[in-house]
Amino acid sequence: EVEKPKIVEKPKVAEKPKVVDKPKVEEKVVKEKPQKKKQEEKIVDLSPKPIKIEMGSHILPHPAKVRWGGEDAVFTKGRTFGVFDGVSGAEKRDGVPLYSRTLANEMKKMVGNEGVTVKEMTNFLTAAASYADGAATGASTAVVASIGENGFLQALNVGDSYCLVVRDGKVTAKTREISHYWECPYQLSDDSPDRPKDGTKLNVELVPGDIVIMGSDGVFDNVSDDMLLDLVAKSPSKASALARKICDLSRKQSLDKNSVTPYAKQAQRRGDPDYRSGFGGKVDDVSCVVVICK
Repeated sequence: EVEKPKIVEKPKVAEKPKVVDKPKVEEKVVKEKPQKKKQEEKIVDLSPKPIKIEMGSHILPHPAKVRWGGEDAVFTKGRTFGVFDGVSGAEKRDGVPLYSRTLANEMKKMVGNEGVTVKEMTNFLTAAASYADGAATGASTAVVASIGENGFLQALNVGDSYCLVVRDGKVTAKTREISHYWECPYQLSDDSPDRPKDGTKLNVELVPGDIVIMGSDGVFDNVSDDMLLDLVAKSPSKASALARKICDLSRKQSLDKNSVTPYAKQAQRRGDPDYRSGFGGKVDDVSCVVVICK
């Protein structure tokens, strides 16, 4: 029997392990967003800006003193102003400058165009009075004020004149008079013990639209605050025009025997026979300064 050939199987060749490639991970390219340029910091000036002012003044001498101009005096310079009421009862020497005018002239020389403090005003007025003691005659009350670049009004009052602030139709601030007794206000002269340091003081912040009114007793003896406010409301917003109107109203009131005035009410209470009815004005020199804040 013929043997069948043996089928010899080929030795199995070990299969090479398959190298399986790792799946490719897609690399995400993150694009950076362009950074916004920092905005340049703006420097904002928050410091208060000096309040703008318009100033005007007016004087009406007593009808009997028109020839020589009366005894009231005013000055305005830069941001500072003042009213000086010559005391009619004070003794005077002929040919010698009046005390009130000398004070006004000296103050105008000493102050600058910028605002001054009440301390500086006190020093200036003291120096002016010291000069007037030797160079002038008579006596005078004094009210001086200045509006600083910071917007504050500072005032010094020696006597019975006034400085007040009108805002939104109301009197929001007013100096206080200082007197020894009825009809004897504090006053400056070479034989008076009163000095500027004795005066009353006012410090108030102003805002645009405020109106500052300063006047001698020739104004405030004859015109009440309510009457003054009514006049301000009806008048043009020009400082010089308003100052003139205030003086004109004061003079009109002073000559009217039937007018209702602050002076008549006071005189009646004190038993003055000339004002028994409680009516009538007091004729006097009239001086006024008006400052309009813008």
